Amino acid sequence: MESIELSGKSIDEIRAQAAAHFGVAPEEVEVEVIEEKRALLGLLGAKELRARATVAEAPAEEEPEAPAPTAEPPAEEPAVEEEPAGGRDDQLARLANRAEQVTNEILRLMGVSVTAHAREISEEEVRLELLGDDIALVIGKHGDTLDALQLLAAIIANRGSEVTARVVLDAEQYRDRRHRALESAAYSHAAKAKQTGREVVIRDLKAFERRVIHLALRDDPEVETYSEGEGRHRSLVISPASGRRSLAAAEEDAEEWTEPEDE
Repeated sequence: MESIELSGKSIDEIRAQAAAHFGVAPEEVEVEVIEEKRALLGLLGAKELRARATVAEAPAEEEPEAPAPTAEPPAEEPAVEEEPAGGRDDQLARLANRAEQVTNEILRLMGVSVTAHAREISEEEVRLELLGDDIALVIGKHGDTLDALQLLAAIIANRGSEVTARVVLDAEQYRDRRHRALESAAYSHAAKAKQTGREVVIRDLKAFERRVIHLALRDDPEVETYSEGEGRHRSLVISPASGRRSLAAAEEDAEEWTEPEDE
């Protein structure tokens, strides 16, 4: 069995190259993809495949043997079910690897000295850690650059994937520090609402930031939280309790967070 490695834009193209090399019909060529690369982050340009092409040698013809008249028929071996190639863990690992490659390519095009490394993989989330000398540039003002990079990486990495997961980029524990700062602000604003008996309105928060505040205050019986407005003008309100709405509001913003176009 002879095989060669070839590159091309599609399996059919590689099969045609191999057929010409071996001097056989394309139908006689088997192609196994080794690597798939997408030009410019998989958004522009054609993909490139590297594959191993094989032509199986035709089996030699054998003369039929006369059946033994007294021979017992061979016992049939039990069928063995093959497991499907690649379980969910493997698919998530491939998604994490693709997110890492995409993020590093974007960082390279940005011209910054930062690299991304997959840190945690779970059923719902893939977390990448960014390391390098230009971390401050990648985070940007109020984390805007980091959020934009995260959104782009998530869209490209999940496109065409067998499974989907939230892609989270973090740098120097910025996400954790921001999470703690939001919780601290939530408690402070809640205390003000309870003390004055008046609503506190917080503007210019992103969907996931509103979700953090909702969840931080959902167990406080003296306040309720909800969001009002649309799109970029959506605000979070902390109000002296007249009912229990914070959990429902948190779930509403959790759903909103999964819709990038609302950011």
